[in-house]
Amino acid sequence: MYKMSGFGHFILCYYILGYIWCSSSAWQVTMPRNIKGLLGSCLVIPCSYDYDQYPPKRPDRVVWYQYVSRGYPIVSDNWNRNDVLDIFKGRTRVYSSSHHQTCSLLIDPVTLADHSQKLYPWVDPENVGRGTYRFYDTTVTVEVVGTADPPVIEIFGNTVVGQSVTVQCSVYHTCPTYPPSLRLNISLRNERLTHSPLSDGRSKTMVTTTLFIEKEYQTVECYVQHRGGRSASASKTLTSQCSISGLTVSSASYEFLEGDPNKVTCSVSYTCYRNIPTLTWNYSNMPASSHTSKLSGGAQWRTVSTLTFTASANDNGRSLICYARFPGGQTRQASITLRVKRNILNLGWSFTAPATITGLKGSCLIIPCKFSYKNSQPNDLQIIWYLYQRNKYPAVYNQGRSVISEFNGRTSLTGSVTEKNCSLKIEPLEMSHNGDRLYPWIDKNRIESYTIDHTFFDSSTELIVSEHASGPQLSIVGILRVGEQGTVSCSVRHTCFSAPPTLTLKDLPGTNQYMDTLVSEGIWERKIIQIWTVEEERQSVSCAVNYPAGQSAEKSIPLNAECSISPLNISSISDEFLEGYDSKLTCTALYTCRKNTPTLTWNYGSVAASTNTEKVQGETQWRTVSVLSFKSSPSDNGRSVTCFAEFKGGQTQEVSISLRVKRNILNRGWSFTAPSTITGLKGSCLIIPCKFSYKSSQPNDLKVMWYLYQINGFPAVFNQGGSVISKFDGQTSLIGSVVEQNCSLKIERLEMSHNHDRLYPWIDKNSITSYHTVGHSFYDGSTELSVSEHAPEPELNIIGTPRVGEQGTVSCSVRHACISAPPTVTLNGIPGKDQITDTLVSDGIWERTVERFWEVKEEHQSVTCTVSYSGGQKATKEIPLNVECPFQEITMNEPPGELTEGMAKNVTCSVIFKCRKNTPSVIWNYNNMQSSLNTKQTPNNTYTIVSNLTFIPSLSDDGKLLTCTAQFISGEFSTSATLTVKQYERDPFENYTTSAVPADVPLRFSALTRSCVVIPCSFQYKEDEPMTRGIWSKKKGDIIFHNGQSYVIDHFKGRTKMLGNLNEGNCSLEIDDIKPFDNGPFCFYAQKEHETHTFNNSCVFIIMKASPEKPVMTPVPEEVDAGSTITVSCSVTHTCSSHPPVFSWSVSHLTSEVSHIMMSRGTWQTTSTITFIVTEGDGVRNLTCNAIFWRNRQQAHTVSLNVKG
Repeated sequence: MYKMSGFGHFILCYYILGYIWCSSSAWQVTMPRNIKGLLGSCLVIPCSYDYDQYPPKRPDRVVWYQYVSRGYPIVSDNWNRNDVLDIFKGRTRVYSSSHHQTCSLLIDPVTLADHSQKLYPWVDPENVGRGTYRFYDTTVTVEVVGTADPPVIEIFGNTVVGQSVTVQCSVYHTCPTYPPSLRLNISLRNERLTHSPLSDGRSKTMVTTTLFIEKEYQTVECYVQHRGGRSASASKTLTSQCSISGLTVSSASYEFLEGDPNKVTCSVSYTCYRNIPTLTWNYSNMPASSHTSKLSGGAQWRTVSTLTFTASANDNGRSLICYARFPGGQTRQASITLRVKRNILNLGWSFTAPATITGLKGSCLIIPCKFSYKNSQPNDLQIIWYLYQRNKYPAVYNQGRSVISEFNGRTSLTGSVTEKNCSLKIEPLEMSHNGDRLYPWIDKNRIESYTIDHTFFDSSTELIVSEHASGPQLSIVGILRVGEQGTVSCSVRHTCFSAPPTLTLKDLPGTNQYMDTLVSEGIWERKIIQIWTVEEERQSVSCAVNYPAGQSAEKSIPLNAECSISPLNISSISDEFLEGYDSKLTCTALYTCRKNTPTLTWNYGSVAASTNTEKVQGETQWRTVSVLSFKSSPSDNGRSVTCFAEFKGGQTQEVSISLRVKRNILNRGWSFTAPSTITGLKGSCLIIPCKFSYKSSQPNDLKVMWYLYQINGFPAVFNQGGSVISKFDGQTSLIGSVVEQNCSLKIERLEMSHNHDRLYPWIDKNSITSYHTVGHSFYDGSTELSVSEHAPEPELNIIGTPRVGEQGTVSCSVRHACISAPPTVTLNGIPGKDQITDTLVSDGIWERTVERFWEVKEEHQSVTCTVSYSGGQKATKEIPLNVECPFQEITMNEPPGELTEGMAKNVTCSVIFKCRKNTPSVIWNYNNMQSSLNTKQTPNNTYTIVSNLTFIPSLSDDGKLLTCTAQFISGEFSTSATLTVKQYERDPFENYTTSAVPADVPLRFSALTRSCVVIPCSFQYKEDEPMTRGIWSKKKGDIIFHNGQSYVIDHFKGRTKMLGNLNEGNCSLEIDDIKPFDNGPFCFYAQKEHETHTFNNSCVFIIMKASPEKPVMTPVPEEVDAGSTITVSCSVTHTCSSHPPVFSWSVSHLTSEVSHIMMSRGTWQTTSTITFIVTEGDGVRNLTCNAIFWRNRQQAHTVSLNVKG
């Protein structure tokens, strides 16, 4: 600074770094020559001054002016605010300081009116004149900009996954009073925010933070927002190096026990998920499992392989090696040296003994023990038994050697070592032995000579010693009844077979039977069983047990014997009573208890009877006998005589007998039995069964004749070698042996003329005419023939319920009288195997039964049984089978598993059933989704119907059930699966390319299946460099839109088109008739000539919707008057702007208006508004709005109107 010659003060002005620095010899003002301000933000113009003479009187008084050719328009004056220009009024303020000599100006907010304004300050204008300093020669020009500059991202440090780097985001601005806010898309660690003024008039706001790198590719985004709302952003992608940590092999123990499985793990850590290795072992024959997980709190992944390693003796000293092979080709390995210990359980022998055994103090106890050697058993093998202790081996049995004192002289082996018996006997037991655990050692080498990493606790036998004898088990076998054989059993369990306890039954006669049984290892049961005749007087029984050591116990139970009464019986010397002869009837009552003695009476007039009661000799029964003496007369024939018994306990019995009084002719010495009637079929045979007996010895050469009953005369129907009446000539014969008292008659070829004939036999050496028969008739002893002309209908039955696919059984039976030529029974209508049986059901009547077994099928409707007789008659019966068609199985073959919202999944439901006619309807609880049905017959004669559902999940479906239901005529069956639906997560690198040019495509976008969708897309473009072609493709490269259709894959041909103008940066895509699996992601890129341009954020994933949005209707009044006018609107949202929905209403309308509003980018709302007149008539009316989406996808909304008038 120096003074210049000339008039006044010569001002030297020069431009340094964009600043105006003007000075006179006394003053200087420093501020930028030009400065930018962001529209809507604030602007601080930095200003300072200095002087070395002519100081101001009021240095803090600063006024800013607008630079004009004439005058001094005020921009800011803290003293005279009303004098400020209108365009600056209320927006300016001066920051002045006499100490710091500042004169800065604040403009807030910056408006377009500030653009190109030239301003200057004047310090203390009332006292410092232009003669001192020409302030208007130092001006600043304001430039107003409408777009905020993007922030600057800088990253310092080594970019390695798993390490930290320093991230700085800074922005330059001219509003330090209200600095902009900075925001990063990463979590902030050790963040610092700084504000720094720069020499060019700008300020710098910077946020510094630490970023922990978790992924190989990671994008850092920084957002800046200025005062007034203007914002900008910038991004920077880090490509970081991946690292792999060392491979390690570890185990809980590095000593392995022979034969025991151990878990050995091999683990490796790495920072990039793509580096997942494959881990293998050199012991590939042993099972191994692998899993990969991300470590918490870091960027590392870990893969662990767990090997279940079972060592053998040969593995000792070998290496166990784990190999890791990474996707990039790198390999690593790690190993450990195996140290294998021999397992004491692999010594080549094993034994079995009980885990516990119970004995009685003072008695003996045998621990049953068996051993075996894998190979040949050594000679001269000795067995030692030890008491279990943790670190010692005290012997309790050692042949010829010392044992511990409490077992000294008490132990011995039972059985033969050669027979692999290692059983130990202890005698006598003491209470000190209680709780001891013993185990055997069966080896030629001493137990101490082995290195034993094993406890014998699990294989030892615990001794439980009781001081008191347990009571015996005493029980009655069956129910005791007086006079019958009774059985009582008494048993006790023990452990000393060589000296078992003594059992004694008291208070009962009879002989005892002893049994000793081994019931479990080392446990014997001694049982005493006594059988005796139960008497009324004996009331109880006792059983006592006595042990050799003196303990004893006893148990008693009551006998509670029942009294029985036998059926009343009438007997006589003969079943026939002869006319005029004295006869006796005896009525006998037998009972076991005297208290039940009865009173016996008869119904035979006033005839006297004698009664006597006595005990049956040698029995436990009592008997009361009443004898009725009478002389029979012809009138007594057929009369019933009854004996009545009334017992003292209130019971009553009665028994009757019919008197058969024979005239003298019946005293011939023989009698016979034959049925009173018998039925046969015309043309068939018939056999009358007949038996006879002689009171005395049967005569030799006895002949049997049969007669036709007539009142006068004896016409023969069978007479061996003699004549018979004509209608039986050649048709009768005897079957059976007369010697065996068989008098049966066979009649061949029954005729209708035989019907009602009565036949009877004569079995005597003398002819029937040699007896006096006056007053006698053979009618009562004759057999009546009943001959039928028509075959009886067979009995046809289904056994059980026939079910398709199972075995069914049907039975057909018919009765007949000709066993030598039985009828033929035939079943028709079903295939199968038959089983035929013939059964005698009564005198002379046989039953033939045919059972058929068959596999039931759907087409089997009925079964018919036909019976054919030798006489030519036939009879048929048919019954329906009513076959049941059982349902077999319903399964969801491929449950949906984990689903992603909007991504379709094919789910199949199979129903197996037996009958075609029973084909079910298969429905899903999500009936708005597409499904298809297919029915087929399987080789095992069942049917399968498969429903294939194209299921499109939404997030609201998470946790709900997906249910498939088969509806049969007889009912319905269901199967379900719980839905798990997750939100779509973008691949972090899906929208990343090396291009720095971003596109604006939504990450995810919803679409209605079978309708269309318009995907909004835009990108930054340069007017002078237009793109020639826009292309949409799948992530894997398949092209879905190209202006050359030959490039488009078949699935999308004719369904896609570009709606936007590439030259205007519009790349929006329409997909028509969208399919459930058209999810993508789909990505946009462009071509300029043959040069391909890719964009960041250019991929979209389509979330499918199975159903259209339900229309939303504006509220309507609850009650309306007929004839009134109502205006109502109905709205739906959609993403198919090229084909918006149309509406139909259930009422005629006066006016109709449709509007379209974009709710968000790509999502539109279409609204239909109508005005209509309410029609007349009271009642509830429905108002329905139906939204018809593109390709006829429809959804309706209905409300009710309560109309009056």
